[in-house]
Amino acid sequence: MKYFLRTIVLTALLFSGCQTNQAPKTGEEKAKPGESATISHAEPASENAPTMKDQKPRTTEEKTTSTLFRRGLELSKAEKYQEAIDYFNRALEADPDNSRIIFNRGFAYYSMKNYDLALSDFSKVLSKNPSDTMAWLHSGLAKYYREDYQGAFQDYTNAILKSNGFSKAFYNRGIARGQLKDYRGAVEDFTKAITLSPDYPDAYFNRGIANFYSRDTVQACQDWREAKALGSFKAQEALNYYCGGQ
Repeated sequence: MKYFLRTIVLTALLFSGCQTNQAPKTGEEKAKPGESATISHAEPASENAPTMKDQKPRTTEEKTTSTLFRRGLELSKAEKYQEAIDYFNRALEADPDNSRIIFNRGFAYYSMKNYDLALSDFSKVLSKNPSDTMAWLHSGLAKYYREDYQGAFQDYTNAILKSNGFSKAFYNRGIARGQLKDYRGAVEDFTKAITLSPDYPDAYFNRGIANFYSRDTVQACQDWREAKALGSFKAQEALNYYCGGQ
């Protein structure tokens, strides 16, 4: 069963996380876990908002930085991570404190499994904005893959504390708790993830594993049936081994 638990840790970035994204800033679309927040939406203008002619034009340096950053995002989305990093580095030469660029460079490092450099970038983002839930989530993912399960647990906890209804953070904390052999705690986190996102097959599947290790085979089998109904192919294998195939 440990095999199952280790094989389904979240992640899909583009990032999904790509899932990997940056925590949304004012005026940006709220990022999905694991995706970079790259889409910006204009907010309704207030009565005192300046007209276009009143706004100061962007400098050549600002335009160049924006162009380099966008190109880096395009390359990251195309999974050309080293090239993306090169563009992010060039953008940071002109704007070294830009958290969006730093986060997305961290995501690229994370996607290349260079977890040390990824953590360095996520830490820089968090030093500037301790409420960045996506940075906490991805910091936890990087620590998880370094087998620092306690560190991952704490980062996911911070993501939960600084967010409202972040099902991916509960899910990943449940995974970390499973590795720490806190199976009842894992059940609680997977249950919270399911409450927030009812159509969450991996959460059902892993809650089944946690229930199995908690010696509640009846509930484990029920969870795997739910996971199967939601499209989890892994669930049938668990049902075959531990529930008579049904």
